[in-house]
Amino acid sequence: MSLSEKYYELCYTRRIHEYSKIDQYKNWPQGQACKIYGSLARFYQDELNINSDQLNQLRTKFKRFNKLYSKYFNEHRKALFEDPEKLLEWYDRQNDSCNYCGTTQSVLHKIVKRRNGNLTLNKKTKRSKGTLEIEKLDPSKDYTYENSVLSCPFCNNAKSNLISEEDWRRFFAPAMKDYFKSILFT
Repeated sequence: MSLSEKYYELCYTRRIHEYSKIDQYKNWPQGQACKIYGSLARFYQDELNINSDQLNQLRTKFKRFNKLYSKYFNEHRKALFEDPEKLLEWYDRQNDSCNYCGTTQSVLHKIVKRRNGNLTLNKKTKRSKGTLEIEKLDPSKDYTYENSVLSCPFCNNAKSNLISEEDWRRFFAPAMKDYFKSILFT
């Protein structure tokens, strides 16, 4: 197993981000890892047999993946995150825009700004920050690279599992573009 694979296993598969996870991983009594390591970095250095510079290089290598993992990972999407390089390739092909209406992340942020810090009108949902979301093209299938795209919260929420991708593009995506223009330019 390569160093990157081992780091991935510890950080993303086993999710070792606190001492209690180290205790579980090592089958130690609770509190033992804190006494032995003193820092999570020290655990990773010892476990991977590397120095602090090498650990920093690994963390830098995984920085973009970690950002996407923090933003999008959940158990339903787990398969998308099993190969960091493949996920980054898939993400880059999305062009940081909605697969349906073409709205970019920067446009969503402008809408949030126009709406005084929220994307939603009621200021209550998780979509209040205006982040592109991972959407399944065919809701009856799993999250795979072939069946997943980035979608703006508007298209994702409205299309849901009620309208096919083809029909959404044909009937609703043009209207979404017009709607965004009305928010930004009125």
